[in-house]
Amino acid sequence: MEYINIDYKVNKPIYKQIIHSICVQIENGLIKQGDSIPSVNQIASTYGLARGTIFTAYNELKASGIIKSIPGKGYFVSSIKTKLQHNIFLLFTTFSPYKEILYNALINHLEEKCNVDIYFHHYNIKIFEQLVTEYANQYNTFIIMPMVHKRVPEILSVLNPQSVYLLDLGYQEYGKRFAGVYQNFENDIYRILKSKIHLINKYRRLFLVSHDDFRSGEILTGFNRFALESPIETKVVTIEQFSDIQLHDAYITVEDTDLVSIINATKQKNWKIGKDVGILSYNETALKSIISDGISTISTDFNLMGSQMAEMVLNREQKSIENHFNMINRKSF
Repeated sequence: MEYINIDYKVNKPIYKQIIHSICVQIENGLIKQGDSIPSVNQIASTYGLARGTIFTAYNELKASGIIKSIPGKGYFVSSIKTKLQHNIFLLFTTFSPYKEILYNALINHLEEKCNVDIYFHHYNIKIFEQLVTEYANQYNTFIIMPMVHKRVPEILSVLNPQSVYLLDLGYQEYGKRFAGVYQNFENDIYRILKSKIHLINKYRRLFLVSHDDFRSGEILTGFNRFALESPIETKVVTIEQFSDIQLHDAYITVEDTDLVSIINATKQKNWKIGKDVGILSYNETALKSIISDGISTISTDFNLMGSQMAEMVLNREQKSIENHFNMINRKSF
């Protein structure tokens, strides 16, 4: 076991030192394909290390295909290609047009050596837990679009926190615990509406068409902050709570289904969007640039978000990035 070199003076996690030691010995030919390596208990006893630290190192080596475990026999070298490959577990909430942009940007900026498998939890905490638990030892990098739920930190605790990167959701809840690229829904809706008072003043009332989900919750908080300073009447509604749109009202939609409902209602009245009725839609997509001569959007840059995440993973950086929103004005608002 002389080839396991632990130096407590260097600023490098112990599990990474174990990985490095084994890889160096393989590269130097001192350990060959098929050779056994020390057990978790052996290393723990010799170096006084926590077994969890050693399991973390071995799980990353396993996920990269460098070693394998055989029940009842131990750990063996399965490949002499020691450059750690990013085997990425990518967990999305659902798939939608803006998430497709985010996904493509992420994949395009990851190097070819990365292997990415995508899964979906559909905001179901049981599915979320099942997927994370089942695949915890099969990947060495975890890019996760979480939900806001009290059990999420507990579920993620089965993973090495250095290998976890959160994406898109959960800035306020998880931004201080996990590295990631986040949207800050509350601050951004407030900031953008404050900066667009001159547009809002065109209308009689401003409605936020809301849903009972995480995004709408934070957007609602930011919208209510703005409502305290709004020059016009503001109100939060669901699409079911009003059956007839009114002249000179403006609507902010979070879901595209609500956007379609309001556009159709406007067309039935032969009103002009941007003059008779205002519409501002969340999440930029190419389709919104041509619908009804263009729909104004409030959106983060999903291409930038994907590239930022890829860069963070490839460089193994641990930081929290807040990806700001911008408004694209197409005269519908």
